[in-house]
Amino acid sequence: MFQAEDYSIARYSLQATLGRLQCCRVLDDVEPPIANTEQKQREAVKMNRTSLFCVVIGFLVAFSGVSVGQDLGCEAEVTLDGGVIEVAASSAGDDTENIQCALDAAADGGYKDVYLTSSAYAIGGVEVTNFRGDFRGKSASSTTITVTDGALACEKGAALRFNQGATTIKRVSLKMNEPCSTAGGSASVIGFYTNPSDCSKRTVTGVVDRVIIEGGGASAIDFSTGITVDAAPECFPEDSSEPLPTSRKALGGLRANRNQIRDLDIGILASVSDGGQIDITSNRVSGAVVAMERLGIPISIVDANQNTNIFRNEISYNDVEYPGGLAGLFGTTGILIGSTSASPNTNKTSISKNTFTDGGANSEGYGLLSAQQGKSITHEIVVAGNTFNGSDTNTLGAGLAVLDTSKGVISGNSFKAGAMTWIALASGDPADGGLGATVKGWAIVSNSFSASTASVDVTLGSNTEDNIVGRTQNSPVVDDSGSNDVLESSASASSFLGRSAPISIGSQTLYEEQLETITGRGVPLRKLGR
Repeated sequence: MFQAEDYSIARYSLQATLGRLQCCRVLDDVEPPIANTEQKQREAVKMNRTSLFCVVIGFLVAFSGVSVGQDLGCEAEVTLDGGVIEVAASSAGDDTENIQCALDAAADGGYKDVYLTSSAYAIGGVEVTNFRGDFRGKSASSTTITVTDGALACEKGAALRFNQGATTIKRVSLKMNEPCSTAGGSASVIGFYTNPSDCSKRTVTGVVDRVIIEGGGASAIDFSTGITVDAAPECFPEDSSEPLPTSRKALGGLRANRNQIRDLDIGILASVSDGGQIDITSNRVSGAVVAMERLGIPISIVDANQNTNIFRNEISYNDVEYPGGLAGLFGTTGILIGSTSASPNTNKTSISKNTFTDGGANSEGYGLLSAQQGKSITHEIVVAGNTFNGSDTNTLGAGLAVLDTSKGVISGNSFKAGAMTWIALASGDPADGGLGATVKGWAIVSNSFSASTASVDVTLGSNTEDNIVGRTQNSPVVDDSGSNDVLESSASASSFLGRSAPISIGSQTLYEEQLETITGRGVPLRKLGR
């Protein structure tokens, strides 16, 4: 079938030929008579050079026609400069149609670059399928897109929605407060989804680089997520109680790098299958500004089989108080990793070189809360080289709480100031959806507890065994209620026996309620009790 790009090539060739012929026709009109053989040779050389010049002129004519003559079918604010589609802000104040037209033209015509040339834009919902290229502004400080309040049909999933394809969003600031046309709905600012028209087309790759994403905060009525990579909402079963089939789960991955994300209910939500790659890296800001702050849950990974690398980020947790039905539930946890009966059988998570800061807004907060329900999966967890800055007001939570998961590594981390406990390993409570599994094979080694003021540094629940707490960790206080190899502790483990471990107080219930809220993502999430 004759495609748009074929037309461009044909037109380009025709223009080049016409340009050359026109140039040569002018030369033919002024060509002088040739007197002898030597002069003929000199004139032949001259004509060859002139012919080359004509070819160049022809190419220039052709490229000029391609650059300014291509009709994208958009309004005047959308123009083509070489291979770049440029979008200027509309004087009417609504840029939805222009940005939509630019992205559609890029996807249909194979253009790889959509560039926002103005400083401020306003949109409702924009959706494009199989766009492969950059969507960019000048910089996050000089290009802002604001999602208009009430302008988004939130069942669409996202204000900027990219189905299938491979999209990079960079150098832009995105703001969203109350986007939903029906109050209390749910939407992402950026959504990378599978193809809603054909759920078998599941590969989607997203990159978000040097972007600022800001929401309306805990007081907003609508439930908001900064970045989502997941199956398209249309591909979830109509009955929300039914699990998403594995054959419909998203493939591909996400790279979120050097961004600032704040004042949203969820910062990043990822649910990718078949060993997809998720890299959340270097989201940090020098000075007093924290890159990920005032978020209900900065990072959430649900029902995934993905290689997740969370590296060198600044993550503030437990730093916002939610009202209503989410009070004490959201705003407490930095990273939530959960699996249900719909989860694939394996998952991998590496958390390294990050700085976690407990804001102390709630009495129970968690830097990392990871658990399983419904079925047991193999989840490889490595937590290495991080800094955890605690709060003495956090009297019920933990820096790391991991339930029903075996064979992990916690190494080279620094734990500072207060928490109820810094590291808690335990079996989940079946009464609250846990598996009640035996937890074993963890190595807790080479960490530093020298600046810890926690009453207990390491808590090993009653159904734990064969876990190792190494030496030379500044003599942490270890509560071993199971059967483990505690090589160094500043207090006798027997002094803690019979006392309820912190992890059994609330973390399983908290995890279950958080996961229940998030796993309803197949239908619009709603803020409870609003």
